[in-house]
Amino acid sequence: MKSRALTLIAGLATGSAAAESPIVGTWQGKVDGVPAVTLTVKDDGAAWSGTIVFYKILDDGSGPRVTGKDTSVLVNPKLEGKVLSFQVKGQNDTLIGFRMELTGSGEGELKGKATQTGGGAPPPVKMTRER
Repeated sequence: MKSRALTLIAGLATGSAAAESPIVGTWQGKVDGVPAVTLTVKDDGAAWSGTIVFYKILDDGSGPRVTGKDTSVLVNPKLEGKVLSFQVKGQNDTLIGFRMELTGSGEGELKGKATQTGGGAPPPVKMTRER
């Protein structure tokens, strides 16, 4: 009985610590009012993990709209202070680096190190924690 109580207390302590983490949860980034990226961050107590969804946006003159999406698993996610850094696998399994810096309570800015069509790095995306 005593070991069950300790296990329950340890589980509650771990759960509340993860729930209080400023980075754990689902983050949404929008461009021109449509979803551009969704980042989900998890902490199992031993390691960070998660996924990122990049939405394909098309604007054919009638306004931007989502036409598809690509989902990737976070590779080597690390939290250092207010910055979550991670990589995702791109074409030919090349690793592409990203950083999300917390800028306030439930707010952050996502920056990628990849180049976009036409050259140059993509602009930062303002992120809001949804849950």
